[in-house]
Amino acid sequence: MTISAPSETAVATGDLPKRVNFGCGFDRRDGYLNVDFQEVHEPDLLADVRSLPMLPSGYFDEVLAQDVLEHLERGDVDPALREWARLLAVGGRLVLRVPDLIGLARLLAYHDQVADHHKLIQNLYGTQAYTGDFHLSGFTELTLRASLHDAGFEVESIERFEDWLFDCVAVRSDALGVFDPGPLPFLAACDHDPGGRQRRRLSTRAGTLDRVVTAVANQVPEGPRLRARRAWRPVRRRLVERGVIQ
Repeated sequence: MTISAPSETAVATGDLPKRVNFGCGFDRRDGYLNVDFQEVHEPDLLADVRSLPMLPSGYFDEVLAQDVLEHLERGDVDPALREWARLLAVGGRLVLRVPDLIGLARLLAYHDQVADHHKLIQNLYGTQAYTGDFHLSGFTELTLRASLHDAGFEVESIERFEDWLFDCVAVRSDALGVFDPGPLPFLAACDHDPGGRQRRRLSTRAGTLDRVVTAVANQVPEGPRLRARRAWRPVRRRLVERGVIQ
């Protein structure tokens, strides 16, 4: 489905999916309302995920936002989380992926190759290939838990992905108490490394290649841009299925 509506016009629920995928890029998902601010990605809804007055309150069962919050200015992170909480029904799930600053620091300490450091610094600051592809925010387990609590979420789980990202699931709650972060297993900056400066494989992420394709597509005329976009999607899917990219 494709939605074309001015921001002040509410979208009729009708056939609206119960799940929404923010900052979808080329990762458009079936069964989701795919939202992005880049027209080149052909989202279902072209919109700014920080403010979505056209979408109904308390309607969605899941909000998926992978690699999104770090692209917002720090002052916009908490308002965006509150906006996403507004969209979710009580008990609805927010599925996040965000950079883990302490994880990145640990990887920088473990690696001593120039190329590895350049890649990790890019992970910290973004590819910077086009407008919007800059990382303006970062997170620790403590700040992430605090922001989610303040927005009305109870953290269900936090796990590290690729040693420098947090995969987090939080549930929309209407009965939160005083913020208590509890144990913070990912807060240690320098875990013991018995192997001594153990090197860790820095794998290629699908999102990195997505950004390269987007940057190129934004620079070419509409015809080649459409062909490049449509050609990349099946290639991307096969590479992910085969584990070549993650």
